[in-house]
Amino acid sequence: MSNQHRKNKKSFFGRPIWQNSTKTIKVAPQRYYQPESLQDVLEMVQEGIDTKTPVRAVGSGHSFSDAPKAEGILIDTDKLNRLSGIYNFTNKQGHYFEVEGGIKVHELNAALDKAGYCIPTMGGIDHQSIAGAISTGTHGSSLLFGAMSNMVKSIILVTHDLQDKSKAKTYRIERAGSNALTNDPDYQGPELIQDDDIFNSAVVCFGVMGIIFSYVLEVDKMYYLSEKKEVSEWKSVLPKLRDGSIFDNHRSVFVQVNPYKFKGKNLTLVVYHDDYATCDRNMFLERLKHGFWHRLKRFSRSFSFELVSRFPYLLWFAIWRINTFPNYVPRFLNTAVKSQRDEEYFNKGYKVMYQGLDYVKERAFDCEIAVPMDPEGNYLDTVEALMEYLGNLREEYKMHITSPLGLRFIKGSEVFLTPEHGEDVCYIDTPALLHVYGRDTIISRIQQFLLSRGAKPHWGKLNQYMDVDYVKTRYPRFDDFMRVIEKFNATGIFYNIFTKRILGR
Repeated sequence: MSNQHRKNKKSFFGRPIWQNSTKTIKVAPQRYYQPESLQDVLEMVQEGIDTKTPVRAVGSGHSFSDAPKAEGILIDTDKLNRLSGIYNFTNKQGHYFEVEGGIKVHELNAALDKAGYCIPTMGGIDHQSIAGAISTGTHGSSLLFGAMSNMVKSIILVTHDLQDKSKAKTYRIERAGSNALTNDPDYQGPELIQDDDIFNSAVVCFGVMGIIFSYVLEVDKMYYLSEKKEVSEWKSVLPKLRDGSIFDNHRSVFVQVNPYKFKGKNLTLVVYHDDYATCDRNMFLERLKHGFWHRLKRFSRSFSFELVSRFPYLLWFAIWRINTFPNYVPRFLNTAVKSQRDEEYFNKGYKVMYQGLDYVKERAFDCEIAVPMDPEGNYLDTVEALMEYLGNLREEYKMHITSPLGLRFIKGSEVFLTPEHGEDVCYIDTPALLHVYGRDTIISRIQQFLLSRGAKPHWGKLNQYMDVDYVKTRYPRFDDFMRVIEKFNATGIFYNIFTKRILGR
């Protein structure tokens, strides 16, 4: 392996160190490589096979789980960040772009914007690598479209040669039959595999099938969204959630709720996104209105919260205040909800979907757990039970989450190991600031509470109480997934401590 691929990002006594964005996961691999091409990745995987050394890839490090942990060869995908362009080996209707797996979501958005296109969904932030986001099941909040994985139509994967496990090989993986993307008889590229089970295993597999070099994503022509944020009481929002009327005629809906009563109320924010195909407004005036006038109103509603959001160093004051005066938390979260009220924000789709780094939860980590939705809305009983449980923990132990509960609603998927496999789900997000009292304990308690009710944690968030027995019971296609994985990961070099816990390998 050429030394040009080695990257010493941070060293201690000469050893390369990688850490995630919150510095809660640190890895000291044997080799730390940064490929710049498909051939580079192929050589690195071949080295892993030849030396029987585990191989894992990382992106921006936004994962809080132990999924990125690499004891052997760590592949940093930062330089695999190109938008290759329109995918030409298909005659299917739609807009298809090939993108390298290390490109950050904000880089992808900017490149697509220049070409006049926009992704159909994304998470609330945009600094993740696209492969990291998709492979761990990242989502927005849409019962119409689903998670980011639904954009994927084709994958270039570097893995074992299926005929000779001593060699590395590159494959293009797609769905089969009429759902296959590549249908040009003059196709040139990696060997093509069109198989539903293999595709549905590869899309969300947290690196256990090999190293994802690129995707072909289906995107939309540039569109515009109107965002409205309404503040009300939980008791008035709950019936609309239960009968589903809150979702009528909206592209997406996102809910934040203060789980702690303040002045006898659980204040709730509902965010609505509505679709506009074209722009018929003066965007300069729209930016001025949103960037100045609405920001000024947010300061007037919650001066202290906005200061913390705008100036990160003041967050230490908020942490001190929470730890010293825990009864302050319900008021703090109330102002966090109230300050976000906004009559309208109008912009390009990806700019509206981006929630921004000004939220206090961005200086936190969390578990995010999917609860199956049902037509009767009984899943909301779990949400209310969690709110009661959090209230009990606050009263008895003075431990808190430090951001409103986030409720996101995702359409079901065929992908085998995505939490929304086979059913619509409500994700419950429970952020806690990194340095508040009882942070680890309360996140652990929340996980155990929700898992006891059959929920499924997000793979990229904290999920340390998931084990292989629980995964088997909650994912009906687990055995099919494992048959595919064992075929592609013939020597086991793509397993790690995370996969040993959740897959038994």
